[in-house]
Amino acid sequence: MQISFEQALHGSPTEKGAYLRSLRFMHRNLQSVMDEVQRHMTPFAGLSTTIVVGPTGVGKSTFSALQAELLLKLNEVEIREDPGAIPVVLNEVDAADGKEINWSLFYQHLLQDLHTVCPDFPIGATNSEGKAIDVVKSYRLMFESALRERKVRHLILDEAVHFADSTTEPLQYGNLLKSLANRTNMNLLLVGAYRSEMLVKASGQLGRRIGVVHFPRYHDNQDDFDAFTKFIKEFAEHIPLPFKVDLSKYVMHLFTAHFGLPGWAAETLIAAVNQCASEGSEKWKDEYVINACPSPEAYDSVSLETLEGEANVERYLKSPRPRTYPTEDEMRARLVARKANGGHGKGAAR
Repeated sequence: MQISFEQALHGSPTEKGAYLRSLRFMHRNLQSVMDEVQRHMTPFAGLSTTIVVGPTGVGKSTFSALQAELLLKLNEVEIREDPGAIPVVLNEVDAADGKEINWSLFYQHLLQDLHTVCPDFPIGATNSEGKAIDVVKSYRLMFESALRERKVRHLILDEAVHFADSTTEPLQYGNLLKSLANRTNMNLLLVGAYRSEMLVKASGQLGRRIGVVHFPRYHDNQDDFDAFTKFIKEFAEHIPLPFKVDLSKYVMHLFTAHFGLPGWAAETLIAAVNQCASEGSEKWKDEYVINACPSPEAYDSVSLETLEGEANVERYLKSPRPRTYPTEDEMRARLVARKANGGHGKGAAR
């Protein structure tokens, strides 16, 4: 249940945190990503697939929720006319179990999101002819049927990096795309941390279908700092405490300590609000922000991972400038080298 400002104001520290996490603050980079995704998610026919990739703490889950809300609003008329329709589905991909995606569980969760009865196949289940049931295929066919029944046109999969981090064979991704491609004007949106873009490499079939959109952090320049400052000021206006909190004096420190990542900075501020509320303080103290800021080790980990991700994602992005592509002979040489290396590159996360 959505918590109101008044409820959070008079509620517990936990309720204050829940309220702040439920808010969706639009900021420049988030708006830019939403605009670009909207262009990608307008197919002429068939399946349109887009990956939104960015660093930890940039606000990808907020983007996913906002995108789902936007698409639901655009389909309000259809939902009113057909209450059984579910044109937009937002699902979070579970982490790989032993480096392998549990596809049975994946399809079960999607079926649950589609409010579809999902049978539980016992281990060793057989059909009427005594043959072993292909459980993944059975769930996938149910999913295809549910897509038609619920008139799904937009599937958003958050935490898509779990796909890229797994050792799942490209065939399973191909089967998923095949199921979605059976729907006219179907949009698949994958959202994940850096490395999610590597799904493009899973197979040629996937590579042709996927467009990659980068959700960047705010960098160390005046325009980006101003956009980050605007985000922090808007956050401050919604803090559910019985007094106004001026965060302007902390903006530079928050920008630096969180490497320009607005979502990460917001989590720090929520922790600061929690401490203030837990103490029952009648005024804001500098120590609340200082205590909540990341440790040097956390900063090093996130910043280095972000820099590496920014460098690696470049080759997956389209460029306004002409690119130079390898010749056929150069690609043949790469193919020979790949085979000599044991065929690595077949999976998504090699």
